[in-house]
Order: sequence, then structure tokens, then C-alpha cells
Amino acid sequence: MLKSIFFLFFVKPFVLIVSGITITNKHNIPRDGQFIIIANHNSHLDIMAIMSIFDSDMIKNTKPVGAKDYFYKNKIIGWISKNIIDIIPLERMSKKNFHANPMQNIHDALDDGYSVIIFPEGSRGNPEEMQGFKNGIGHLASKYPEIPIVPIFLENSGRSLPRNEALFVPFVINVDVKEAITFSAENTDIKTFVKILEDKYQKD
Repeated sequence: MLKSIFFLFFVKPFVLIVSGITITNKHNIPRDGQFIIIANHNSHLDIMAIMSIFDSDMIKNTKPVGAKDYFYKNKIIGWISKNIIDIIPLERMSKKNFHANPMQNIHDALDDGYSVIIFPEGSRGNPEEMQGFKNGIGHLASKYPEIPIVPIFLENSGRSLPRNEALFVPFVINVDVKEAITFSAENTDIKTFVKILEDKYQKD
């Protein structure tokens, strides 16, 4: 309930009115069944921009993925991340959890029928600059080969709220939804599949 209220009555008005957003090819997001959205990552606005294009049912059934050491670093931020934004905590590798599966929480969400939003670059980069994708998205796709992977290209979110900046600048955020693909349909290995996903973000 808190999640739906937050995104429908706070995030959507903020993104649509204060910043502005343009959406291209929204029909590429499946209306029935699960999906895995991947997107380039420059700003904390990225999650907000993507969730703002969803209706109430999609908001309820979609969980963004975020680094546990950031979004759950203290009780207050952790409560907001869990109960309002509904972030799946991603365990970044460390000496403490070396033997743990960092993707387990994402697997659990997909096994429970949720769709997820994940940023394959792994961390926020400089505004409008793409980094190479981590192989984690390839391993995730291979484990769930029939779930559509939907690439979304975000433009200007990194200019509106750059990394390590608190001042919001109202650039219009462009959201371009690419055609979905599945691991099974590509019939290739993990490394090649990750390269196919990266190529989706090349400018024409």
C-alpha cells in the first residue's frame, strides 16, 4: 500500500510535472507475465523514472534492485527502501559474504512471481556515459531463459540529478523502451548474450 501511494501520488507527479518525461515504445513492456527490465544507470532518479511509467498493477508487481550496503546502510534508509520503494537488496561481494550468492534475493523475487528492474553496469556512472555490463545479468537470464529481458535507455536523468549531487536540475527525462529478448531465443552463451544486451544501447 505505501509503495503504491508513494509512486502514484508522489513520484509520478514529480517526474511528470516537475521534471517532465517522454516515453518511446512503451508497448515493448509485456502486459502479461513477468519481465526483467535492464537500464543504464546514472542517477537515483533512474528507478523513479522507470516506475513512473507503470500503472498501479505494474508498480505493485515490480521490484527494483539496489546495493544492500547503500540502500540498507542504516535503519531509516533501510525501512524506506524495504517498505516504500520495495528495493531488492543486492549483496555486493566482500570478504564477509564471499561464499554467498549475491543474486539470491533477485532469484527469490522472480521465483515469487515478481518482475524486477536491474542496472547491469553495477553502479552509477558519469552523466550520459555507459559502462560495460557485468556478467550477472547474463547469469540471471540463463537461469530464467523464458522471462523477457526489456532494455530501457534513459537519457538526462544523470543531468537532472548527477551522482554525489543533491541539487535537482529539471531536464526532461527520455525513456526509450527497446524490444524485449529472451535468453532461450538467442540460443547463445552468457558472455555473448551480455554483449547482445550492451549492443542494444548503441546509438544509431
